[in-house]
This record gives sequence, structure tokens and C-alpha cells, in this order.
Amino acid sequence: MYDTTRWCAGPCMNGARRKVRQYEEAKTVYLAALAAWHTPLLYPARPESPRFQPVYGEPVYDPACIYALKAKMSKLDGAACVYAQQADGHRAQKQGGRVSGSNTRASLSPTVEDLDEFDGWLRDWRATYLRIDTQARQGGLADSISIGCAWLVARSERILRHPDLALGFGQEINRWHALLVTHDPSDVVVHRKDLRCDWCRGQTLEWRPGDDSVRCRRPNCGRVLRLDEYNEQVDDQVKAS
Repeated sequence: MYDTTRWCAGPCMNGARRKVRQYEEAKTVYLAALAAWHTPLLYPARPESPRFQPVYGEPVYDPACIYALKAKMSKLDGAACVYAQQADGHRAQKQGGRVSGSNTRASLSPTVEDLDEFDGWLRDWRATYLRIDTQARQGGLADSISIGCAWLVARSERILRHPDLALGFGQEINRWHALLVTHDPSDVVVHRKDLRCDWCRGQTLEWRPGDDSVRCRRPNCGRVLRLDEYNEQVDDQVKAS
């Protein structure tokens, strides 16, 4: 009934996808109730079709989502610089210690490993765009990241309009944005959510733009909800009221 394959793959259609998913689930329940129906006065109620205005991709993302993804991409270089300040040089020693006489080198810090992976991601996408093999890093890590980010920002709109490359590139921009920008206090906006935490019952749920989860800020609670799960709870409360 709904041709979701043509919809924009960005967050602008998340609400519509949720409505369609809920409608399909309600329709399954309705058909099962109809098959078991016997009492004339208790005829099962047919679920109403959801109403929304679809936004179509061009061909994957619509122009507004392309602009938003390009804006996220443009922030990754600065966010990576702030994140790099947290590098501690080495990982904490593993439980059990190192075997005496071992020549195993201490591993890089998690921060440096993340940035090294990020730099590889930048170089991989440059190679994908140019249809060449991924080239080795030239120069230091920070310089390589800055060059890679600038190169991809200049070409991000073309990649995000490419039918075969757009979806993966957009999803990975969101992933890196969620990891890196949360470490840049100048760019983090925390939104307090209206619903109470279903674990500790406090009005303590928060969401950061770019994150796919809603989290309770109480350290002794630690509740984490997927963003779509939280939105479903909002819909349930609206229906109940």
C-alpha cells in the first residue's frame, strides 16, 4: 500500500515510517480478530490508515536532508580536533597484567584508535568517489583528517545525490557525527524530553541531536531507549489521554 522505497531516507520521514509500521501491526491484529469473530455486536474495528505527506528522495535524500548531512560533515574536522585533546596515549592495562618478557606493545588510546579509523573512513570515501584504491595516509593524523574532511565536504552534495553511494555515506556521516560532536561542548545541545523515565520515574530523559538514543541522565539509572522507542511511548501516551 505504501511505496516506502521512494521516500527520503533521512529523518524527515521517520514519523511516517513509524505510523506505517504501527498501522501494519494493527492490521495484522485486526485480521486475526476478524478470523476469530463470532459475536455480531463485537465486530472488530478496522484500523485507520495513517495520514501524512510523503517526502521523496532525489533519489535517496531530499534537498533539506542533503543540506543537513552536509552541515554535519562540515563540523567533523573541528569536532575531531576537540576529541583528539582527550587522547591519553595508552589504554588502561588489561586485567591480569602483561606476561613477563612479552614484546607486545601497549595499544593506542581509544581516542587515537577512533581518529585513526575516522581518517581511514575519509580516505576510503575519497577512493570510492574517484574509483581508485585507498591511498596510504600522507603526513600526520590531524593533517590527514583536515584534508580528508575538506575534500569530502566539497563533494558531499554530489555523493548524497548518487543513487548507489548516498545511503551509506549519509548513514556513516550520522554515525561519525554522533561520536565526535558529543565531545565538542561548543556544539552539543541537550534536549530534555517530556516523558518520565520508565525505570526510575524521574523526568530525566535527554536527547542530543544526531544521537539515535534517548538516555536517562541519572548515573544510578542508566536507562537507554532507542529514539523510535521513545517516540512510540509518546504516541501511546497521546492515545491513552
